[in-house]
Amino acid sequence: MSPARPSPGAQTSGEESISSRIARLGRLREALDGEDRKVFLADAVGKRLDHLWRTGGRDGATATGQRPTHIRIRPAFIYSRPSDEHEPVVPRLLRTQGLQLRMELLLLFDAQCRYGTSKVVRNPRNIVRRANDTYAGWRELVLTAVRPDGKTGRGGRPPRSTATLRQRQITEALAGLEDLHLVRIPRQPGGNRRYRDFQLLSEVANSELPDYTVPARGVGIPREFFTNLWVWVLSDAEIAVYLMLLAMRSVRRRRHAQRGVFVTSGVREDMFGLHRPTWRSADMLYRLRLVDRLPSTGRNFRTGKIGDARQHGEDARKPVVWYKINDEALHANALSTAWQVLTEPTEKDLVRRDRGPEAEKAPESIRDVM
Repeated sequence: MSPARPSPGAQTSGEESISSRIARLGRLREALDGEDRKVFLADAVGKRLDHLWRTGGRDGATATGQRPTHIRIRPAFIYSRPSDEHEPVVPRLLRTQGLQLRMELLLLFDAQCRYGTSKVVRNPRNIVRRANDTYAGWRELVLTAVRPDGKTGRGGRPPRSTATLRQRQITEALAGLEDLHLVRIPRQPGGNRRYRDFQLLSEVANSELPDYTVPARGVGIPREFFTNLWVWVLSDAEIAVYLMLLAMRSVRRRRHAQRGVFVTSGVREDMFGLHRPTWRSADMLYRLRLVDRLPSTGRNFRTGKIGDARQHGEDARKPVVWYKINDEALHANALSTAWQVLTEPTEKDLVRRDRGPEAEKAPESIRDVM
């Protein structure tokens, strides 16, 4: 049986403070890769993900791989319909601690870069690359902001390295995905998990559903979301809101092209299972230019608050906020973009934040009168 819908308020993933965000970005920027510790981890992960997309990921491969323009996600991963007995998968992943959501998306990206539709996907990678492996280990595809605590282990062992901590994050994430029926991990005779042999299952996360196959249709995530590291730079809550807006665009393409899409609180909670703290993450997506938030009559643009007291009642019809997705923004490097916007904002960044995309795009000479 699939998990029942939780009561409102059960979701725990919310906003990340700006100071915490900057500290995390700093660790991502400074993390080093390899035994010689001379290469930035972010650069190395980006190159490996691009190689995976271009060739399918085998070491030394030069032939063209599947090269999907979009990673297709079955809708039930993101939202549920009124007739569904279970909630979508994304809010279940938001209630976990760790890499589960981002790891699941990475598994789907890897699968669709290597397989066409209808074929059962198999895992070619160890968590940590071994001497004779022809594919990078999962640890080489993951960018996280871990750092040793400096404490020695039992028997005076030295502190664990950042690479070892990333390995642990990945195995814990896979174990969490198994709990949600997103992967199946065989056991050794003693009961320990054989992570190398895990099997990716359908992203619908139903214990009765089969091994994963690439869908022919679905909600599309542009491949640059992965190759330019957005999957690792955005928070879980921001990813959840971004997926929701992608799903809204997929079913209302004409409206999105003409004016954008909006999500009422009822749709957001009932269909997508996302509560108000998570929805606030749309503001960071806007600041990073992944979406445009359009001005709404009756709302303060900066705060989103409604000025007319008569519109605060439960039965009052509140002005909606329209959003448009900017696919081209994904072409920029996520880590560089987020660092610049949050630590060295330009005048345009500040105008965008306070007054909206129309003011940002206007000539400097007329911004003050808009």
